[in-house]
Amino acid sequence: MKHIIILILLFSVKLISAQDLQFYQEDLNFKIEENYFHVSGLYYFRNTTSEKIKRRLFYPFPQNTIYSKADSIFVIDLQDSLAEVNLQSNLQGSFFTIHLAADTTAIYYIGYRQELKETKAEYILTTTQNWRIPFEQVNYTLKFPKEFSLDSISYMPDSLREESDKYIFFWHKENFMPDKNFIVDYKKLEEISNGRKQ
Repeated sequence: MKHIIILILLFSVKLISAQDLQFYQEDLNFKIEENYFHVSGLYYFRNTTSEKIKRRLFYPFPQNTIYSKADSIFVIDLQDSLAEVNLQSNLQGSFFTIHLAADTTAIYYIGYRQELKETKAEYILTTTQNWRIPFEQVNYTLKFPKEFSLDSISYMPDSLREESDKYIFFWHKENFMPDKNFIVDYKKLEEISNGRKQ
């Protein structure tokens, strides 16, 4: 049953054999704030055919008991007067339908937040492999509060900016096919201090 669920949790429910629809870029902002992981950003799609495309997609959420159910979910079509797209959501993710005119591109603004029961955050990247082509480029940022201590991160950032209350990490990649999810492990400094006192 678990394997069946994994097969369903593809970004595209239908395998795209002819590459008529391409998911070619994403620009995402991640933020860890208190006990929540916030995700929002732009997702770029391309219709390479001479016909209109209507495609139902699946946007997956991490499946682990250390994460609560995602909330504050939205999908907005930036090409259609900022129209919010109808969603059907469950614990595994959200279904939504995109529309692209012939030989054109579309940008969708998508976001959600997820409560963290432990000090670990995750964004699913590996489903990109189901599109069979790498991203042409990606741009990611992570806002990380200074009251937390970073233990590990699955992709090393390209640069870092320090602000009064947080660090901002930056990534830029080209021809990028993810081989792992975006995962951040951290500790709260108060927990570290308490551990030293014991």
